[in-house]
Amino acid sequence: MKKCLYILAAALCAGSCVYPFRAELESDVSRTLVVDGNILVGGISTVQLSYVLPLDKSASGKVAGFAWVEDDLGNRYLPSGGSAARGDFLYIPTDSEQAQRASSFRAVVEADGETYTSEWTTPDPAPQITDIHFEADELNVTVMADLETGVENPGYIGFIYEETWEFHSDFMAEYELVNTGRFWQLTPLEEPYPRYWCYKTRTPMQIVLADVSHMEAGAIRDVPVWSFSRSDKRNLKKYSILVKAFALSGEAYRYNRQLQEVSEQGGDLFSPDPGYMEGNLVCSSNPQKEVMGLVLSGRVSSRRAFLDSRYNQYKDADERSLGEILRQDWADFYEMGYRPVKYVSTEQGTYLGWGQLRCIDCIADGGTQGKPDYWED
Repeated sequence: MKKCLYILAAALCAGSCVYPFRAELESDVSRTLVVDGNILVGGISTVQLSYVLPLDKSASGKVAGFAWVEDDLGNRYLPSGGSAARGDFLYIPTDSEQAQRASSFRAVVEADGETYTSEWTTPDPAPQITDIHFEADELNVTVMADLETGVENPGYIGFIYEETWEFHSDFMAEYELVNTGRFWQLTPLEEPYPRYWCYKTRTPMQIVLADVSHMEAGAIRDVPVWSFSRSDKRNLKKYSILVKAFALSGEAYRYNRQLQEVSEQGGDLFSPDPGYMEGNLVCSSNPQKEVMGLVLSGRVSSRRAFLDSRYNQYKDADERSLGEILRQDWADFYEMGYRPVKYVSTEQGTYLGWGQLRCIDCIADGGTQGKPDYWED
């Protein structure tokens, strides 16, 4: 019976995840560390760690490393979580006043008992973001940036962004299931389900690359940063995006573009190999040990913008997608994370529709009900 329940649960909410996989052919490459770092003065720096592994090795590609940023004034910037932070992706705040006073920076990484350092780099001045605005066609909303570069065109610009939107769950629950101690009782909710509206924040790891070398220096207009569907929940009520911009060297632009091409192509046998691109790191504890990757640096400018629901084309979820569960199975499905939602009427009759908790609970769907300090009413 339990097996049937799990099969039915999968049918009620099926999904799949596909991750890029990159094949390495050289069997002599063993656990070579790859470091991709962005030292963003005036923002949050990031260090991502991974391994290059050949196909005939069974070792894990997961890295549990530690990293920090140093400046030429002797300051050290630790990742969020402090000296105990370990992992394969580390966030390092470099937005303090002391970071603004420094002239050059480098990243230091500790992994597998070795220490790796990047070259000292001087961050380029940031192109100033003068405006963030939104444009829409029949299908998508695009976030656009206007910038002021000064007398010299940097040629290439990197963007990172953080987006937040107010959204509601797929359904508003009308019932709850209560365990009385002797039996499960279906009870109508007297008040609206409290976790229907939430805020959700997303901070992508990947840099958005922009080639503006063909544009005249000074005022650069309408550079696309990010787009999303008009039918997305981002358009339900209010959306906000914080965009940060920094100048990229030609080398850094090409390196990051090639890495992104590898990822987008799934890392197949015909993909470009980032291992052949020149990096700027060394293993300072063991100079003979190979390390790949690039750490770039730049000063950032930032600007926030808000969008109302004028482009909204979201369609409410179809209540007929809610599944029917036999009464004797209620307790089992409740324990598996399913909840009664509402009665659904069809041509065949009426039944009590059930869905996963995230279908009615916006917190279970990754949101929070704490309004951000910067939020506009």
